[in-house]
Amino acid sequence: MQVYHLSHIDLDGYGCQLVSKHFFEKIHFYNANYGKEVLARINAILNHLNTNTLTDKFLILITDLNLSISECKYLQERVDEFRLNGKNIEISLLDHHISGEESAKIYHWYYLDTTRCATKITYETFKKKYPFLNPKDEQWLTPMTDMINSVDIWKEDGFGFEFGKVAMSMIASSNELNRFMFDDEHRIYKLNLLKRTKDYLFIENSEVEFDNEVFKLKKIALGGNPKKQTMDNIASYAQVELLSKKKDKCSIFYGDKKGFLSYSMGGISVLANLFLNKNPDFDFYIDVNPRGNVSLRANGKCDVSLMSKEFFNGGGHKNASGGKIDGFRESFLYEDIKNQIEQILQNPNQRLGQ
Repeated sequence: MQVYHLSHIDLDGYGCQLVSKHFFEKIHFYNANYGKEVLARINAILNHLNTNTLTDKFLILITDLNLSISECKYLQERVDEFRLNGKNIEISLLDHHISGEESAKIYHWYYLDTTRCATKITYETFKKKYPFLNPKDEQWLTPMTDMINSVDIWKEDGFGFEFGKVAMSMIASSNELNRFMFDDEHRIYKLNLLKRTKDYLFIENSEVEFDNEVFKLKKIALGGNPKKQTMDNIASYAQVELLSKKKDKCSIFYGDKKGFLSYSMGGISVLANLFLNKNPDFDFYIDVNPRGNVSLRANGKCDVSLMSKEFFNGGGHKNASGGKIDGFRESFLYEDIKNQIEQILQNPNQRLGQ
């Protein structure tokens, strides 16, 4: 069975995915915050499912996200279409948010329990339906699930509540690998950190010991040496290595100048300069954030202040400039962002929104 698992982007959401990894061999993960991103990720699942001709059975699994009635209706209708064409698809939504109550009353596949966090619901549901890939994992998954449950539904007398506060903060602050540019790597990074909680849960003064260790664990997870390298350098080198693998996909052109386009990286000064030094075939680096703000960097081979003034209503220095895109259309897909930037660079007199 091929599983497509969509979950939230907090501790509970990633906890659900860490659980499902230990029950299914063939699983593809997606994450979303609330709002428009939920439907965007559902459509990504449906598109992937549509092109999968090698699997006989599919499970669309959604955890720690409450869907509106209209979103549920859309998903049900699309899945019904697939079923008419011979695809064997099951939907399972496991959630604990009371805001999903109306949807849960209508759709049989929408399971709602407000007394447990989604990780605990997912774990206890799967234990009844599926075997562990490795039965020994139950020894640490059970207390980890209880810890997440305590902090997510705020049971101060629950198991590992104080530890859970540290874990919750760790997940929320572990954004060294951008979610939009490095979807899989970002998720793997957080799931690896979350799995390390099993090594600390039962030691004396566990929450303090884990809190003291988190920064070092993050450095190690990013491939660095915590005793010899700063986090800025470790994160920058890890990001540049990943960006360099995307050179073909992310290349854009300004006349005879070749640039690299990233989305929502933020704070690119160190990163962009390191990338350009490591990739001399590129002349400039440009990053766009979800609000349409633009940051441009170069290392002497391109005057990005002219680019910023001409295309992005901005300015700055030859090697460091910024601006903003008129009529920018936010998207959760990199391809959409690249199309907008290419349209601007190719048609300087026809900026978006004009």
